[in-house]
Amino acid sequence: MNDKREFDRLFLQWYEPLFLFAMKFVKDEEVGKDIVNDAFEYLWKNFAEVDAATVKTYLFTIVRTKCIDYLRKQTHQNQYIAFVSKMSQAYIDIDIHEPDERLLKIRLAMQKLTPYNRMILQECFINNKKSKEVAEELSVSVAAIHKNIVKALRVIREYVGN
Repeated sequence: MNDKREFDRLFLQWYEPLFLFAMKFVKDEEVGKDIVNDAFEYLWKNFAEVDAATVKTYLFTIVRTKCIDYLRKQTHQNQYIAFVSKMSQAYIDIDIHEPDERLLKIRLAMQKLTPYNRMILQECFINNKKSKEVAEELSVSVAAIHKNIVKALRVIREYVGN
């Protein structure tokens, strides 16, 4: 397949069914649209190699995979948010005049981090920047930011013992 008209026909035929399929997973209209658009972009880049008889299966497989990837990322982000919320609550619960042992451990654990990981945690969780923003500022991928957050939180968890 290598005809632009054929691609346009497929787009018109399958965009809405693919969008509805994506919505069953992600429940977010913008994310669903992005996933379907990414699927068609991927199809366009590989259009010459795709067999016309399997294009429907090809598109649905791409959308399903992208939805699963999105949900995995959301699950990991929610785990980070829960951990940071727990850490933040620990700060709130602490009487300012009586330093809590947990707070001291967290402060010491933060000092054990590399300056790079400490800065990423501060930007994401203290300055409330999105991973994408921090990634752009540091000229790295969002995945690299997430990987460094995981490393940093692991060090803190091990040091604090929670």
